[in-house]
This record gives sequence, structure tokens and C-alpha cells, in this order.
Amino acid sequence: MGDRMSRIAIPGLVDILPIDDAATIAVIAADRRFDREYVRRGPMLNRIVLGRVRSILTLAGAPLPPVAEHGPVRPAPSQSATQARLDALAAGGLAGPDIDVLAAYVRGEGGATQGGKLAQQAVGRLFDPYYSADDESWSAALVLRDAPSSFNPLKRLIWALTGRIAKARELLAGKVNQDPTGLHGTGVAIHNLAEAFARMRTLYADPAARGQSSPAAAVAAAMVAPKQVLRQPTVAGTSPAGPFTENTLVLLQLEKANARTPGYDMAFMAGSWSACPAQGWVPALLATVWRDAIGGSAQ
Repeated sequence: MGDRMSRIAIPGLVDILPIDDAATIAVIAADRRFDREYVRRGPMLNRIVLGRVRSILTLAGAPLPPVAEHGPVRPAPSQSATQARLDALAAGGLAGPDIDVLAAYVRGEGGATQGGKLAQQAVGRLFDPYYSADDESWSAALVLRDAPSSFNPLKRLIWALTGRIAKARELLAGKVNQDPTGLHGTGVAIHNLAEAFARMRTLYADPAARGQSSPAAAVAAAMVAPKQVLRQPTVAGTSPAGPFTENTLVLLQLEKANARTPGYDMAFMAGSWSACPAQGWVPALLATVWRDAIGGSAQ
């Protein structure tokens, strides 16, 4: 312990290196020594976390694209195709009933907890035009959000006895025609988008803030970065974050970094091999919903 970037290493128990500085995260994200193979090795807690990610965030035995290793081609062809499709949609202008209901939510209509299902439905319809989100699909998304990191023994016992994790994954995968990106989008990443719409709802509720917020400003205020993403070194060495071993689990704390240096880079890992394919579509969706919410004003 005591390394200069707060590495926490307790023999046999844990070895983690949390990083919450945006510049350092960018360097680590571009360093090929840090990958997402997620091999179960190292101290006990490291093995538990790595094993959960590898077993939970999968489809048909393969890791979902956002937790897959670098491989020979990055972004993967499927991700490049997804980004091209989403970029085209964003460039062409977004419209339709999903925009309308999300705008109504931002204006304060409906319950405050309904935003998650509305966002899930909007994302789901990128993969199935007839996607319909409901309490069951949103509950499944909550399971996939919590399962990799939960240390609640009772909750984990219940999940194990009921097969809840596998059932949640099966339900959500079925609703997006077994598309791995769709499963991740509607089951894991969706929580950041849901929180973004909740922030927009709060912003809209303040008349002064609403009147002063352009779509770009509203999007910037609402943007939510993932809490953290994981990297596993392939070799031991040193870096701007300090020394590490093959057993060190690196935590790129995007949420904290984004709070200190707001922007899209942390939210979408922009510019790195692991960039989110929705990095253009999500801001366009948020901006369009905000414009709709304030009545189509160009302010």
C-alpha cells in the first residue's frame, strides 16, 4: 500500500488501483498493456469481481462488446456498424413517439421513476422497432446493473436460488433479437441514460435554469458517465498512475473524473479503442428531447 496513486494492495485479499484523473485515464485507456481479458487471478476480491463480470456480462458464452478484450480489430466490426447506423440516425434528425414521451417526462409528466422504462424503450427500439419496456424488463436491467458489484449475501443467495441473473439476461436478450450490443444497451448502459433524463427533468423544473439552458447546455448538465470501468494488466510495470502487477485490478473511475473535468470524453471513452458506439447518438437524443420539452424553441 502507499503507492502514489492510492493503490490498495492487501496480500491475499485485494489489489486495486483506482484512477479518477481524466488525463491519466486517457493515458491508461490507450495503453495496450491494460486490457479486458478479465482472467480470474490475483487476490480473493479481484478474482470475485473478475469472475462476476466474465460470467454475468455475457451472451451465448461470449463477453458483451463493452467488456470484451481488445482482440485483433478494435472497434470490432459489429461495433463499427452499430456506430455508423447510430451516427446516421443522429445526423438525420430524431423524431417519433419515443421522443415525445421522453419530452413529456422531462416536463414533469408521469412518475419520477418512469424515466428508466421510457429510456429503455427508446434504446430497445434501435434493435427491435416493436420493443416495449415494462416493469419486468426494467427490473431485469436493475439486476444486470447490480449483479457484478453487489456483495449483499442475501441478495446474491436469492439470485442464485432463483436463477434471477440468467433469467434477466435471457429476457433482455430476447427483446433485442439476441443482439449483444442491444443487451448491454438496454440492461447495463441504460442506467446512465435514465439518470441523464432524470437530471433533465430536475433542470426543467427550475424555470430560471430552464430559460437559460440551450440544448447543448442542457445535455452537458445532464450527461452521466459510467461510475467506473475495469482494466486488467497483461504484464507488470509502471505508468502515470504508479506501479502495477499482473494481479492489479485497475479501476478507471469515469464518474469522478467527469465531475472534475465535464465533457463527453469520460462518458463515452471517446478517442480510445473502447469508445462507446452511441457517443454521437446519445447527445443527439438528449438535445432533441430537450428541444421538444421546451416546445421546439431554438433557445
